[in-house]
Amino acid sequence: MKCPICGQELRPGKKDPNYLLCYNCKKKFKIPQSAHKVQKRAEKPEPEEQKYSNIPPKEVREKREQEMRDAYDELLAVGDGRKKKKPTPKPQRREELEDDLYDDIEEEEEKMSKAPIIILAIAIIVVAGLIAFMLLR
Repeated sequence: MKCPICGQELRPGKKDPNYLLCYNCKKKFKIPQSAHKVQKRAEKPEPEEQKYSNIPPKEVREKREQEMRDAYDELLAVGDGRKKKKPTPKPQRREELEDDLYDDIEEEEEKMSKAPIIILAIAIIVVAGLIAFMLLR
């Protein structure tokens, strides 16, 4: 729409979009009803590709939502007994769990070679002997 005074193009106001502004003659004009409807149609936002980078595309969101719905339905079905349940292991007592822990440690010790321990013990004895010899001299 053009300004009736100077003939320049009118722009919608930033504060109030119901008014058109002419920057040349610094006047404000109210939008006529017919132009207001046309402008609203023109302002109607078209679907954009993606506005924010942290929101995945619509196809990915719908796929994840469907997976979550399926998982939730499956969870409810397990509670009703409609689906096969996996056999749950019998809970063990605390002492049995500790015994299992110590069994693992003993197996690791048995696998370890004893040669480095023997060499270290001989080295300690030799060093202790040298220190004793130096002190008694």
